[in-house]
Amino acid sequence: MYKYILFLLIATISINAQDTIEKDKSTSLDSSKYQEWDFEFWSMNSYSDLDRPTIEIEYGKNEEFYNKDAFSTDFNPNNRFIGKVGFADYGETVAGSGLLKYSFNSLFGAQSLGDIDAIGENQSLNSRVLSFGWLTSKGYGYTISDNFQIILTHGTGLSWNSLSFANSSGVVDSNQIDLIKVMEEGVHFGETFESGIKIRIIDNIGISATYSENLIMPRFLFWHWSLGKLIEGTSQGIASYFVDRVKTTSPTLVPILYFVVKNGISYGFHRIRENNMNWPSNTAPPLFQRNFNIGVSFIF
Repeated sequence: MYKYILFLLIATISINAQDTIEKDKSTSLDSSKYQEWDFEFWSMNSYSDLDRPTIEIEYGKNEEFYNKDAFSTDFNPNNRFIGKVGFADYGETVAGSGLLKYSFNSLFGAQSLGDIDAIGENQSLNSRVLSFGWLTSKGYGYTISDNFQIILTHGTGLSWNSLSFANSSGVVDSNQIDLIKVMEEGVHFGETFESGIKIRIIDNIGISATYSENLIMPRFLFWHWSLGKLIEGTSQGIASYFVDRVKTTSPTLVPILYFVVKNGISYGFHRIRENNMNWPSNTAPPLFQRNFNIGVSFIF
């Protein structure tokens, strides 16, 4: 009798143990599939090479301008030196695809170069602008080979600017002089956008070519400025969402699409603000800096 009872207990335990093993196998398999899908498309674990301390040095041509309706006199172009210090992130967005997601958060300083008292050949007004601020640049790119990457970027930031002018040719009229005097007083708030292409040649060195605009305001009107930035920020958010959806179906198109759409929106809003710095509010025109730069990056 006891033998039969013992046999039944052993059989029951064996069956339960087998069921548990099968369930564990099934669960393990499903989890593996889920983790594989998660890794391939969205997992932050697929990122590598994060938070690299980076120094960027850029040099290029600087042009300043007002909207022609507000200021008819041209500025002499000059050269500009820019230094950036921050942290850059590089990492695969879709594992095995070669598609990279890039970001660079930095503090920057910039200085116009040249003799402010020199008399230009064709234009009449010289300027010198010292700027400092914060810039965040993001984008997507392609890994061509080990440590060789091509990245297309869009950047935005805030700046504070100290300006001085020299009317060497003496042709700026009295109405324009009043506007110049306002810009020379104190430090002026500005906002900047930057589009560029970066090529990471080796692990520690990259080169870049950028176009940027720095919008400098004669007066900072917080609530008027906030309204315009809310509209622009909403537009950029919709663009980012659209690009993020494309990433799941056509990842190889993402770097070009992100570059065109994001920079196109920033460029368009800057053109809208040429005659009205806080569009849609009715305010004064800003001074623009337009820059074409080449640079080198040191990645640590």
